Amino acid sequence: MSLPRVISGRRRARFALLLANGVGEAIAAVATALLVREVFDRAVVVGAGAALHDGLLRVGALCGVLAASAWLRWRSHVDAEHLGQSYVHAVRMRLFQHVTSIGAAGARRMSRGALLLRFVGDLTATRNWVSLGLARLSVSGLATVLALAALVAIEPVIAVAVGCAVSASMLLALAIGPRLRVRTREARYQRGRIAALISDRIANLGVVEAFGQEARESRRVREVSRDLKAAMLRRARVVGLLRAVSDAGAALASLCALAVGAVQVAAGHATPGTVVAAMVVAGLLAPRLNDLGRVFEYWNAALVAREKQLEVLALLPAGRSVVRRGNAPLTQRPARLKMTAVSYGVLFSGVDLNIGPRERIAVIGANGSGKSTLLRLMAGLVEPDSGTVCLGGQDLSRSAWPDLRSTFALVTPELSLLRGSLRLNLVYGAPGVDAAQLQQVIELCQLDALIARLPGGLEARLSEGGQGLSTGERARIAIARALLVRPRFLLLDEAEANLDRPAREALDRVIDTFEGSVIHVTHDPARLARADRVLALRACRLDTLTPEEALIRLQLSSPRALRLL
Repeated sequence: MSLPRVISGRRRARFALLLANGVGEAIAAVATALLVREVFDRAVVVGAGAALHDGLLRVGALCGVLAASAWLRWRSHVDAEHLGQSYVHAVRMRLFQHVTSIGAAGARRMSRGALLLRFVGDLTATRNWVSLGLARLSVSGLATVLALAALVAIEPVIAVAVGCAVSASMLLALAIGPRLRVRTREARYQRGRIAALISDRIANLGVVEAFGQEARESRRVREVSRDLKAAMLRRARVVGLLRAVSDAGAALASLCALAVGAVQVAAGHATPGTVVAAMVVAGLLAPRLNDLGRVFEYWNAALVAREKQLEVLALLPAGRSVVRRGNAPLTQRPARLKMTAVSYGVLFSGVDLNIGPRERIAVIGANGSGKSTLLRLMAGLVEPDSGTVCLGGQDLSRSAWPDLRSTFALVTPELSLLRGSLRLNLVYGAPGVDAAQLQQVIELCQLDALIARLPGGLEARLSEGGQGLSTGERARIAIARALLVRPRFLLLDEAEANLDRPAREALDRVIDTFEGSVIHVTHDPARLARADRVLALRACRLDTLTPEEALIRLQLSSPRALRLL
């Protein structure tokens, strides 16, 4: 996958407007120079009193041209910002859609801080290049070339002198460019380090506090921050040099126009008005030259940002995550879930499984035996190395993704709550749910007391991960969120872990009253006893046991080993 092109689609028209602005600014600069020459020659050479009325008309025309030039500058700024924001929006959506397509496991190959930097700092660099770099290069570059061409017509010798000064400053800027890119890449690396560090430590502030490592983490952040400071200062030195070259080029252009113009007047090859007109053109070119000098700065920053954005697009689904290529509608009638000769890494080999529409199945196994992976295979979230997972005879890998997500609902501590209202978290998977169904699930999961306690009730704002709520409250919200999707298969992965009594009671009611199939990973003997059958994972095998057999194995397992099998 690649990044969008800058000049494509509707952005072509906006870029054409920018070029038109550049032409307009060049025409305005030439018109200003010609009017100044006329006014100066008539006022100084002919005499102010000889053509007062004619001079006033030219002064009025000059004011009009200057006003038009100012409007064109404003218009080019607006068009450039529109172009930059439009492109940044396209890149942002391309990155976000790719991150969501590779899933959580794929996105975890890059730290959260680094990902955030791609969406904030790197997109800022991209916007600066398009709005302030590419736009200025187009507008100011075109205006400079056309103004110099017009100056050739006014006074060729002065035009050559000014052109030499402009060319010299541009060549120096090009020579500085590679050095700036190195410093920009170094600064970008240090920003990534501190973003990843602070993002991780703030997200896990409870761990820092629990182990009393505040001072240690402060030292760590201080060291990384100093490295960033030093890198930014080294970059600033190169940027300052680049801007100094641009300023010197603009000043040199004016000096060349003045010096060569004086020689031309002394030799009788030019009038004083022509020299003044050349000086005006050189003066009007000065901000354009400064703009062009900044282009190198924005360009180098954008090149580094682009490298990092392409790294995001190069991320692939981790392991055997699903490539969402299917579009076949999934049957809505009750159907059996079948796994046939399924193998997955070192966890499963040739597994066969058949689950009916309303079964209650418990899953047991030692840590790392593949219980969570088994549930994700059932839900179509990962694909097997070999074999098939089918619902009613349909291969899940070929089925439409929205149908899969409304058929299988997974509850696991890994799927935390989102920042936003309690209502948003409850109806996240089913935004169109009606009030009656919402209230029914709220009562089933015993969330009434929580809603009454929170300021704002359902509209109360939850922090990231539901911090501030108890473990049981977060679990009940997660279970309610899954039920509101109205799935046919409810997959509970360690959903009972660390639950309080109300949450455990709510979970039992959900398992007992759910109309579809329930497959739950559990360590609770009471829940094992109530299951229709038990799936036991051990040594790449999947054994089907009766609840009585599973309880016997549980009793025979070693407490010191801290495992079920």
